[in-house]
Amino acid sequence: MSKENATGHIGDAELAKLLEESRRHAKSALDVADAHPHLAACPTCRERFEGLVSLDRHLKSLKPAEFAPRQGECPDPAVWCEIAGGLTPPGQTLACIEHASRCDYCGPLLHAAVDEMTDLNGEITDEERREIVTLESAHEAWQQKLAQRIAGTPDSGLDRESLPWWQRWLAVPRLGWPLAMAGASFLAVIGVGSWTFVRFSDHRNQPAAAGRLLARAYTEERTLELRMGGAGYAPLRVSLGPATSFASRPPALLEAEALIASQLKSHSSDPSWLQAKAQADVLEGKYDAAVEALQHALQLQPQSAGLLTDLATAHFQRGQQEDRKADLGAAFEYLSQALKLQPNDPVALFNRAIVSEHLFLYQQALDDWEHYLRVDPGSEWAEEARNRANAVREKLKEHQSRATPLLSPAQLSARAADPSLASEVDPRIEEYLHDAVRSWLPQAFPESKAPADPNAAQALFFWRI
Repeated sequence: MSKENATGHIGDAELAKLLEESRRHAKSALDVADAHPHLAACPTCRERFEGLVSLDRHLKSLKPAEFAPRQGECPDPAVWCEIAGGLTPPGQTLACIEHASRCDYCGPLLHAAVDEMTDLNGEITDEERREIVTLESAHEAWQQKLAQRIAGTPDSGLDRESLPWWQRWLAVPRLGWPLAMAGASFLAVIGVGSWTFVRFSDHRNQPAAAGRLLARAYTEERTLELRMGGAGYAPLRVSLGPATSFASRPPALLEAEALIASQLKSHSSDPSWLQAKAQADVLEGKYDAAVEALQHALQLQPQSAGLLTDLATAHFQRGQQEDRKADLGAAFEYLSQALKLQPNDPVALFNRAIVSEHLFLYQQALDDWEHYLRVDPGSEWAEEARNRANAVREKLKEHQSRATPLLSPAQLSARAADPSLASEVDPRIEEYLHDAVRSWLPQAFPESKAPADPNAAQALFFWRI
């Protein structure tokens, strides 16, 4: 049975809900009245409701162009869909609703957005109804107070209450039908937008919330050499293995995992949730699961530098844990792909420098550290980068001071059959690879008309490196 107010009649907010019910079931006003005893028995409430239904049908048939052109102060038309879905901050919502109540162009757009949101989302489940009850905006007193603020009029008590509802809206000076429309639409936003906010705004905003929790967990207990996007600086804590690091997991990680688990069932193909799951898996030491989730996410969003960076981290951690050199190489490759998309990404630069160190590519590591410090010279992360860069420089200097010159392509070709060549070259394989890319390749295949160096070509293709 419909809720009655202190005067014995159905309140405005309840009538608006009945209107929404009639829209969802495509019923006429007479059908709704027959289904609600008070409307059938009370001519006053029935007249109010039928007046609202008639006005609503009239507004549905109108288009913005029939009333007025868009004005300079009109917001972007897309904002009305966000308001209808409950995705805008309360202050912005109120300002826009107040504008719509005075604007012949924006008023119908708001009304159409509410209709579209209602059609898209269908019936409200029992669980959603329980969630709506907890919202302040679901209470009639809050709705009436806000409606009075929108109209710019104080509560005038029984004199206004004695008028039909739609006449009270139309009676506001200078506003005419737009205020009536805005009143109906705004109450619909309260009724429909509140629950669509519960259903859809959470999905839109919660991946970011999960990301913040995971970043906080990383910062509270950093056990990874590599950085996680969005996380603040923390000194590296040495971990002796999964059993030690899992003994006291950060509360933020537990909270993030609960949030992710609650959303993945219904958003199993959402790259944002897959990324959040993978980040949590990495923090838990579940590297196989992280790699699988991120590969799935990359199939859905292949040009994401963030996904590539996280996938590199998962491979790097697995490579460290299981002594898998192939994983370290994969980490380097994924970070290189991320940097092609975002060349100055500090997280990808920082991480590739570390991966390069583990691959003994010290010159590459130093190049990345120097690039990083140009991008981020003043943060706490920069201090760690400087320390690592200095350590790499020392390694390069020490190595160069003790090392004999590398063999040239001609020397390698001449000694190709020498069985001792491998033992001489293998300890410095990274240096030879570096020279092969930077020097031998241009010599073997010059861009100009200069003759190619056959020794360089032979070193590239016939020698075993």
